[in-house]
Amino acid sequence: MRANDKGRHLMISVLHVIPGWFELISLAFCIGVLVCRIWVFPPSADTASTHGDWLAGMWRWFGIGVGVMIACTTSNLFVRAVEMSGLSFFSVFPILPVVLFRTHFGRVWIIRIAAEILLLISLKVFGQRRDSRVFLVFMLVLAGTVAATESASGHSSDAGDFSLPEITDLLHLLAISIWGGGLLVLSIFLLPEIVKPDDDRTAPRGAGIALRFSRIAGFAVGIVAITALYNGYLYVGSFEALWKSTYGLIVIAKTGLFLLLVNFGAFNRYVSVPLLQEWAGASPQGRGVITRTAFRLFPRLQLEGNGGRVASRFMRSVKVEAVLIVVLLLCAALLRHEVPAIHLHHMGHADGKPMHMHPGER
Repeated sequence: MRANDKGRHLMISVLHVIPGWFELISLAFCIGVLVCRIWVFPPSADTASTHGDWLAGMWRWFGIGVGVMIACTTSNLFVRAVEMSGLSFFSVFPILPVVLFRTHFGRVWIIRIAAEILLLISLKVFGQRRDSRVFLVFMLVLAGTVAATESASGHSSDAGDFSLPEITDLLHLLAISIWGGGLLVLSIFLLPEIVKPDDDRTAPRGAGIALRFSRIAGFAVGIVAITALYNGYLYVGSFEALWKSTYGLIVIAKTGLFLLLVNFGAFNRYVSVPLLQEWAGASPQGRGVITRTAFRLFPRLQLEGNGGRVASRFMRSVKVEAVLIVVLLLCAALLRHEVPAIHLHHMGHADGKPMHMHPGER
């Protein structure tokens, strides 16, 4: 490969991965906001006079997130047009109609940008009704549509629309967005505003938020694990391909981050959340088997006096998890624009040399 071709390939890869990463973070955050408002901290649990300022701030960041998605989606159109045509960035404008209306990627792109624009318009037009459950569910459906177009224009789309690989990829992305987006919302908005470690009066509400999110996160983590195993079988195929390809090495890194996050989550679910419940007035007699076992092995974890220390530890843990989620989403963005290991292996390129392969360009 000539030097100028390598430079062009590197530039296109960067223009794929960085916007794709920001798009995944923004999508996860927006889904996290909606999930938290519907199930974790529903409108019935607050009053506008008490929490109006930070709720307004959260919705402003929701709008910024949608704006970032629109910008990244627009960038993706130009990058894909350059890849398909082999032209420079400044020469693809005449062929954009062909890309949009005569390719599978173009049709999916139109659905995605329409859903994102509708998200932004709905937020502006129906902003006064954003605490309505109907509005929240409608916005969640739109965000889910954006996620569906991600799957419909990635590697899974090679199997066809509404195929098992595409549906599995969508479930994987939605589960990560619910889990990871919820962690972002909790760490930035909910916990710092609701939970005050030095004020016992905040214990019931903080314990309720932690318990509800823990249940949702546990369900999402289960889906992530199952779909990740299927995707590994589909796109890696063997241990040899796992170790001898760039795709496989990214999968290893992503798996390590996932396991680390699971450990944090398990500690919070079986130690921190029960202790927060006790800080709020629940009886220790309600502890589950795993929690009782953990306290026998590590007696220093027991609640001692004021629960503020437990609350502070829980909040720090959630912040660390949120950072790890952002890094995990970077791995996801890299995987979406890397040739699957199984393809390299089958084509005799298990050494991981770069190949031009454009998912979703049917």
